[in-house]
Amino acid sequence: MLLFTSDLDRTLIYSKRMMANFPPLTTPVEAERKDGEVMSMMTEATTKLLHQVHEQTLFVPVTTRALHQYERIHLIKELCPTFAITSNGGTILEKGCPNEEWAKILRKRIEDTSIPDADMLRRFNMVKSDNWLQRSFYVDELFYVHHVDLTVLEPDVVQVIIQEFDVLGWHVLLQGRKLYFLPKVLTKEAAIAYLKEHCTYDVHVAAGDSIMDYGMLAMADIGYTPVHGDLKDKQPRVLENTIYSANSGEAFTQSLLEDVLRLVAKQPTV
Repeated sequence: MLLFTSDLDRTLIYSKRMMANFPPLTTPVEAERKDGEVMSMMTEATTKLLHQVHEQTLFVPVTTRALHQYERIHLIKELCPTFAITSNGGTILEKGCPNEEWAKILRKRIEDTSIPDADMLRRFNMVKSDNWLQRSFYVDELFYVHHVDLTVLEPDVVQVIIQEFDVLGWHVLLQGRKLYFLPKVLTKEAAIAYLKEHCTYDVHVAAGDSIMDYGMLAMADIGYTPVHGDLKDKQPRVLENTIYSANSGEAFTQSLLEDVLRLVAKQPTV
């Protein structure tokens, strides 16, 4: 059995803007809708390939999205994956229900390795500025996402914040205009490591576009990342197990899923 853990946004599904930036060769199909508006898409070709991958592998969607945001992606949910990981590893869904054992393990790790939320927020309030902080979100009572004005927020300020909170057990990451504050033990790879202890598989394949996927790709037997992502630019070191694709957008997704199916075909039959 091949275990396939994959990021969603900008790896399997794409916003309308990304679809416009990297026009697909086949017809786009709706993957997600919010308040009547289409939010993300795949294509007819990649949707068919993903169905085949789901049927032939242990496919695990992995996302930083909050649980309620993941549940909007009807194209993925209709597959009824046995497992899914949301909230950057904070929630493991098993047959649609949160795994309580993992939740307890993770909460204990967070308590043991990072200062409490209230202390972190108090310290953050001392350094934040209304000039660059626009709005904030608390994701599934696990981590914070702050939308910032990049024309005001200076890189030196970001580095000071990163260094200050690193020693307090919090990982600070600027992704686009989103400033993430995550407990350092809250990672996709931690949830996957737990999952791998409870699954039977022969080969682990992982895919992702972001530096937040780096640990997941590093732990896999084979990794895939697109040229449109930032992982290749922000990674601590080049991953020898990872294919740094020359493709972007749906062209990457199609080649990824086709490669996964080829790997499945090479697996020995029992």
